[in-house]
Amino acid sequence: MTGSRRRPGRSSSRDKLLDAAAGLVAKYGVQNLTIDAVAAEAKVTKGGLIYHFKTHDDLLGALIERMVEQWDVRTRMQDAVRSGEIPVKDALSLLLDETFDMSEEQRTLLTNLLAAAAAYPHLLEPVKAYYARDFEAFSNAPNAGMVMILAAALDGIALLEILGLHQFSAQQRQAMRDALENAIGELP
Repeated sequence: MTGSRRRPGRSSSRDKLLDAAAGLVAKYGVQNLTIDAVAAEAKVTKGGLIYHFKTHDDLLGALIERMVEQWDVRTRMQDAVRSGEIPVKDALSLLLDETFDMSEEQRTLLTNLLAAAAAYPHLLEPVKAYYARDFEAFSNAPNAGMVMILAAALDGIALLEILGLHQFSAQQRQAMRDALENAIGELP
């Protein structure tokens, strides 16, 4: 998640700063993310950082937007489901893998970014828009109710663990994965 790839309209300096910020958030938590720390980590001047991000909120907002952009597996999947390029059950299988095979680095970064979004609710708009697109893509599928329940279950499992509300044992995770794979397999 912290890797950089050049995107149209975005400078590599901006990506370097966001990489540094993501690394700091993953390592030390969002509460320790400061303009000075990011500038030092990225080896740029504070002025160089402020050129791209005027405030701490701008930096956090960009980091959250980047996190949403990097969930492009789901974004591509949403478009493919809407256009009929891939069956809904294939899309749900991708979500299942994404949920159960999330790396520890991704989990830590998401935990800290969700904490940032909770502390700064005005930064949640990209996340809300992301989920609105996600569920809109599934709402027109055959058996839409079951498809949305399965997607919500996968998100719920991930959020329970990311937020530290519950850590499932390996046996519990496998039982849930098996049950979800069976339910997805039964979809038309």
